[in-house]
Amino acid sequence: MRAIIKPGPQPGAEYQIDAPEPIEVPAGYIKVQIAAASVCGSDRSMYQYNDAAAAFRPELPKVMGHEGSGTIVEIGGGITGFAPGDRVAFDSHVACYACFQCQNDNPHLCENMQLLGYHTDGLFAEYVVVPVQAAFKLPHDFNLEEAALLEPAGVAMHAIQASEQPLLSKRVLITGGGPVGLFIAELARIAGAAKVVVVEPNPYRREFAESLGAIGMEPNEGIPEQLREMSQDRHGFDVGFEASGHPSSFPTILNSLRTGGTFVSVGFGRSLGEFDAAEYLNRRNITFKGCFGRRLWSTWDLLSVLIAEDKLKLSTFITHRLPLSEFERAIELLSEDSCKVILLPQES
Repeated sequence: MRAIIKPGPQPGAEYQIDAPEPIEVPAGYIKVQIAAASVCGSDRSMYQYNDAAAAFRPELPKVMGHEGSGTIVEIGGGITGFAPGDRVAFDSHVACYACFQCQNDNPHLCENMQLLGYHTDGLFAEYVVVPVQAAFKLPHDFNLEEAALLEPAGVAMHAIQASEQPLLSKRVLITGGGPVGLFIAELARIAGAAKVVVVEPNPYRREFAESLGAIGMEPNEGIPEQLREMSQDRHGFDVGFEASGHPSSFPTILNSLRTGGTFVSVGFGRSLGEFDAAEYLNRRNITFKGCFGRRLWSTWDLLSVLIAEDKLKLSTFITHRLPLSEFERAIELLSEDSCKVILLPQES
């Protein structure tokens, strides 16, 4: 079968046309024909094999890819609720459902977490065999290209859940106009935010944010003052989502929030720089929240309702469709004018 293989802990990956198709389907597993797989920034990290990829301690070689959808062709023993012919999308976090976090309604924080494409074979292939607990059952008519975006859109939905803030009439700031930042912008609009600002250096992505009804702004030192002026008597925005991972974004958000505002870290930024705890935690009483993955499975349910009711159109975010053979081009597009790039494993 066609597949993208990460052979070992070094830069690069291999496109294979004769990779072995998984045959055995153990108890508790399903075999799925992949219809569409979305390419993520973490796939670029794995391709480059940088520190961000190594931090997850991948067990190589593995088929790459962790965002995708397809149709079940076979099920292993002991499975109920799924059958051949069902359409599914995948959460990249394969939880054990036995540890403390899983037993306390936090399987997205599982202490024995496995990741698709890192510890089990991933979705950049024609077929995959995965634990059934990684699968989310879709309505029979759910578009499978859109379904491949449920996982990254779920990061955005979880960020909003993690904020614990009703966004109706709120002013929302997002740093980073990549796909997750853009998903947050769209979900904030749907939730009734009064104003959404996306700070992003790439002109294409700023324009994309504006097409969603947000205000696109180029990063600069004057943004906090501009946003405080926009927020009138509140003297700052209500909620800020950091979705870029860039160190410069932290002071931008912190200095743009009102007293009592909420900061949600979504991108995997490694440093806050010089952080004045007395200023931000005490005097200004800013609430800090973290976000990792998606809540299983409430995040998915919320997204599914919005899509079923035609409130959220994930197809809007797909800008490129490529066969697996053009995987390296897909990686390049992540740094160019694009939003979501999807691979179609069934196309040669």
